[in-house]
Amino acid sequence: MFKRLLVAVDGSEYGFAALQQALDIAQETEGTIYALYVIDARVTKLPYLIAAIPTSLTPEVGSAWAQWATQITQGLRELGETVLAQAKDRCAARGIPCETELAEGNVGQTILDRAQAADVIVMGRRGAGARVGGPLLGSAFEAVVRHAPVPVLGVPREARAIHRILVAYDGSERSRDALDAAAELALTGNRTIVLLTVDTNTTTCQRVLEEGTQLLAERGVSFVPILRAGHEAEVILQVAEEEQCDLIAMGAYGRRRFLEIFFGSTVDDVMRKTTLPILIAR
Repeated sequence: MFKRLLVAVDGSEYGFAALQQALDIAQETEGTIYALYVIDARVTKLPYLIAAIPTSLTPEVGSAWAQWATQITQGLRELGETVLAQAKDRCAARGIPCETELAEGNVGQTILDRAQAADVIVMGRRGAGARVGGPLLGSAFEAVVRHAPVPVLGVPREARAIHRILVAYDGSERSRDALDAAAELALTGNRTIVLLTVDTNTTTCQRVLEEGTQLLAERGVSFVPILRAGHEAEVILQVAEEEQCDLIAMGAYGRRRFLEIFFGSTVDDVMRKTTLPILIAR
């Protein structure tokens, strides 16, 4: 796991933070970075769509629109090539193999298509429009997390050295996937896992926590088990701070399967409020 890391770069500080986080992991796993820059087709097609609107546009105006569209596309391609060259240089400086691709299309879907050959997707939780996007997560990031075939590591504005990983574990299949992914990171980097189970049913909660501790013990991972009652997202954030964790790992949805349709309120809450990198397993 984590041998082939797909990194979505866009020239933003979030994109380069994702690259830095991926480089740290690849250094440990002897992995390969696959840097992908996607030109948003909505941007390149907009001038053509406007020019195609049946109005009183003269041929001269239509020609100007077409020329503008060509300039925009060329500018975006040059930007993408520059960003990918920078990514390749950063990989070379660390001695990490790197492949690059400049693509055009729907950003989220293109990342998902390329993820079929990856072990993990690493991307900024927000993108190039972060300064004007307000407090919301990036639309491409949310689209990828909802449908990714592999774990997604969402990185905030700055990469972070990872020493302690909080795993939110509820016994579901996806939380076991998150536990497995976190265990891999723990073993490759000599890290400690904080295994957290949150529930209002103490009996069920205890059984789930014991199951998780057994799985980690079998893998030979250093861990700290914690049983805590309360609102799931609030407890996850609180324990992550108390235990000085550097990464939160969790499944995309839990035992309440209907949440798969809506992505999962706990995951949404944690992603929007934490300042830590977050690993989401689907």
